[in-house]
Amino acid sequence: MKNIICFLTVKPNELFYDFVKQLKSEKYDIYICIDDNTYDIPNYKYEDEIKIIKIDNEECENEGFKNTVSYCINKACSREKALYYFYKNNNLDYEFIWFLEEDVFIPDLNTIKDIDNNKHYVCDLLTRSNIIAYNKNDSMSFVHHWHKVENYSYLSVPYCSSMICAIRCSKKMLNLINNHANKHKTLFHCEMLFNTLAFQNNLSIVCPEELSCIIFRNDWKKEHIKKNYLYHPIKDIEKHYEYRKYLK
Repeated sequence: MKNIICFLTVKPNELFYDFVKQLKSEKYDIYICIDDNTYDIPNYKYEDEIKIIKIDNEECENEGFKNTVSYCINKACSREKALYYFYKNNNLDYEFIWFLEEDVFIPDLNTIKDIDNNKHYVCDLLTRSNIIAYNKNDSMSFVHHWHKVENYSYLSVPYCSSMICAIRCSKKMLNLINNHANKHKTLFHCEMLFNTLAFQNNLSIVCPEELSCIIFRNDWKKEHIKKNYLYHPIKDIEKHYEYRKYLK
C-alpha cells in the first residue's frame, strides 16, 4: 500500500516543484496543495505525476474545515484545503499521509522513506512532540496558545500541542478530524488540533528523533544537517538545493 506526501504551500516555485517530482515512486503519491487558487506553478505540465489541490475557500469553510490558523479567522488555508480534499476523496488507498509545509527541508530523497520504514514509528500520529496541559501554566507553549482554544466550549482538557510543520497521519487520525469538522462546523488551532484529538481519543502518538529539528525558528547551516532528519524552517528553496549538494 502506498503512502501519500502532501505539501502545504502558498505559491510554490519551479525549483520546489522540480524536487517534489523526484519523490514520487512506487511507495509514494505526491500532492501539492496551493493556498492561492489564482497561482499556477511555472512549467507545471504533468498532472499524472503530481496531483495539484486547488479548492474553493468557501466550499471548505462551509463544511467546517477552517480556523486552524489563528490569524485567519473563519478562513480555510492550505492545511484545511488538504484535509478537506482527503475527506472528500476518502476512497483513496493509502496507509499514511505526510503533511509538510513548503519550508520544511528534506535532505535526501530517502529521508521520508527511511522514517516510514522504522517499525517503531507505526502509529496514528507521527509528530515532533506531544506536550500535555490541564491549564495554561503547565507549559510555556500553552501560555501563548491557550486563548486560541478556550473559547471553544465543547473542548475539554487536557489539551496537547506540537509543532506540526511536518506530521504523518493515519486514516484514523484523519477520520477524527473529519468527524470534528462535521459535528462542530469548525476546526481549531493547528498546533493543538492533531495532538489533542489523538490523545483524547486514545490514538497512538510517536515523537521520533528525526522530527526533533522541526522548530519554530532557527538559522540552519548546512553543517547542522543530518540526512535522516527533517528541518524547519529553511524558507529559501535555493538553499535546499545547496544543502543537498553539500551533503552528497
